[in-house]
Amino acid sequence: MADLNQLRHEIDTINQQLEQLLIQRFNLVTEVGNLKQTTQLPVCDPQREAEILAQVGQADPSLKEPLQQVFKTIMAQSRALERQ
Repeated sequence: MADLNQLRHEIDTINQQLEQLLIQRFNLVTEVGNLKQTTQLPVCDPQREAEILAQVGQADPSLKEPLQQVFKTIMAQSRALERQ
């Protein structure tokens, strides 16, 4: 059985990986926002967001709701970045 410190270390490692992936995602979102401004497209694309949320949780349906909540937050922050 793993001890608390080992489990926390594993969580810290995953947090670092998540941070790097989110940085990559937000950098791409900034590029998307620039493209949308240039082409005068709206920031919010409800159909695209619905497609993303429909896919989230397929790998583990028991975690669908919390994963969707996380992605809703990520998409909200992404829209804010696109507006900058």
